[in-house]
Amino acid sequence: MHVSLVVTGSRGDVQPFVALGRALRSRDHTVTLATHEDFAPLAREAELDFAPLPGSPRDFLQHPALVEALQQGASLFRAARKVPRQSAERSRELAARVAEVSEGADLVVNSILSRIMFEDDGTTPWASLSWWPLNPTSQWPAMMAPQVKLGGMYNRLTHRLGGVLDSVTMGNYRKEAGLSALPFGAPYGSLGREVPLICPVSRTLFTEPADWPDLSHITGYWFWDRKWEPSPELAEFMESGTPPVTLSFGSIWPVHPPTKTLEKVLNVVRSHGRRLVLVGGGPDTVPDDVFRVDDAHYPWLFPRSSAVIHHGGCNTTGEALRSGTPQVVVPTFADSPFWAAQVHALGVAAKPVPYAKFTPEALDESLGVALNDEAVRDKAATIGETVRAEDGTGKAVDILEEWVRRWHEQRSADTAA
Repeated sequence: MHVSLVVTGSRGDVQPFVALGRALRSRDHTVTLATHEDFAPLAREAELDFAPLPGSPRDFLQHPALVEALQQGASLFRAARKVPRQSAERSRELAARVAEVSEGADLVVNSILSRIMFEDDGTTPWASLSWWPLNPTSQWPAMMAPQVKLGGMYNRLTHRLGGVLDSVTMGNYRKEAGLSALPFGAPYGSLGREVPLICPVSRTLFTEPADWPDLSHITGYWFWDRKWEPSPELAEFMESGTPPVTLSFGSIWPVHPPTKTLEKVLNVVRSHGRRLVLVGGGPDTVPDDVFRVDDAHYPWLFPRSSAVIHHGGCNTTGEALRSGTPQVVVPTFADSPFWAAQVHALGVAAKPVPYAKFTPEALDESLGVALNDEAVRDKAATIGETVRAEDGTGKAVDILEEWVRRWHEQRSADTAA
């Protein structure tokens, strides 16, 4: 079958879809990855057909108003209001392009972000992906809510409030794009009930609670093991002396002042007798005990590191878990505080250092735990073995193939009736 993978967002959003595309291809399906032009090289590297979508994640993540707001500690919702909204014409253009790349596919898989611009016309089976457990449950609070243990009633309430916030956001975009309205208070209500909703995170963190609908699944992370070789210089740096600390803030680097951030982190890292690998950010010129690289394959880099300092994106967190390396998470916004809390509770990461409290003293305390606490290091190694044993993409393809089969069976039954 031909599968259209439709995803908007940062590289952390897109790369797991590349992994899924590779898994689908291994079972003789044809795959088109529809996403921003920024990621065309990744699609080519993975040998997937590519269809560009309008816009770029840089339009949002590097917008000066967003950067300024997040540096002041703004929440995602307050920060998003600082960024000028895209025009109704731009929204209609994106929705039209999503419809175009979905037309004729035997299956469409989107993320909850790209689902906003997807119109279900009932002619094609589709499924969606959420980077965090999305369906309401009494077992835990909604992702954006305070992660406190106040019982099932509180947990259910947070999911209800989250649905209202999602409705406001989605409703505005869909109205501007000329798309039909989704149910207020539960815009994602069909996901997991009428169509599959897949959460590609480790089952060491979450398993499906009893009150979730039948089509909601947690598969394990979707990892893409690229054919990637480090430069001789990076390989030599990693192999000479004590394993260095790796610092990667991914798509949230624009929030961190390059020179000041490197100085702050490096002084702490040096105080622990370590060197530093800087991935994707920081100043162009760095000292001899720092290796700066624009792009690195985390499955190669993280296991060779003594600790990983990162921003708490879902998939960077997953790569750190898979590596078995202790973590220090510096969450800033969106789902990063959620994942920072989860890995700390799991026992594989030191206490999170939120951006608003990202001081040398706080970093020193957490990095000391990551480097020296044997319980944290042992738990990280154990969890790493479990995560590496999960076949997230394989399970996802099983779910999707079964869903398409069931969809056609039901359609045939409805036609016969």
